[in-house]
Amino acid sequence: MSRTNRIAARTMGAVAVVALGLSLGACSGGSAPAAAPSESVSATASPSPTELSPEEEAIAQAEPLVSQYFQMKDEAMQDPAAFRHQQFEKVAIGTAQNDLKRFHGAAGEQGLHQTGVTEIVSLDVDKVDLTFNPKVTPPEIPYVDFNVCYDVTNLDTVDEAGDSIIPADRKDRGVIRVGVANYDYPDGPWLVAYTEYLKDKSC
Repeated sequence: MSRTNRIAARTMGAVAVVALGLSLGACSGGSAPAAAPSESVSATASPSPTELSPEEEAIAQAEPLVSQYFQMKDEAMQDPAAFRHQQFEKVAIGTAQNDLKRFHGAAGEQGLHQTGVTEIVSLDVDKVDLTFNPKVTPPEIPYVDFNVCYDVTNLDTVDEAGDSIIPADRKDRGVIRVGVANYDYPDGPWLVAYTEYLKDKSC
């Protein structure tokens, strides 16, 4: 799939989003991998600053949005009635934001809520493209693709009676691609723009 199609024309329908959410649980919670401990520097040494490349800087800024996005998705599903969907604008844009709103609305209408959270097992950078040409059609927007391994062992979705609706054959682990984009690069915010469950991958 081309980069422009990912940004401008991702078309995961509301039905598919809800079906995936209810069968897999809301992918959220967890945290990005912790940074490696820094090495100690002797008092006589003067460490030289390390300048990040534009790609490295983009990854550093985009990566926190992955866990923030999933945490907010968790929060929305744990108490759909109390959650205000305008909060999704803090972490998502485009089809990702629309999918969250549809997912949250469907859960509320059906009287469903989530217990537990999803653990992010690992997060790997799949691709970085910093091309910025918003005036072409479709626009070319900088993005970072992450492949995220998630675990939903401790997550359940239940109805108003407290009964689980999760299929018994649900796989507890899976991989989801998360695209984080910056529509006003380089000064604009990085926001999750699309997600895609990778059914052919495991972790």
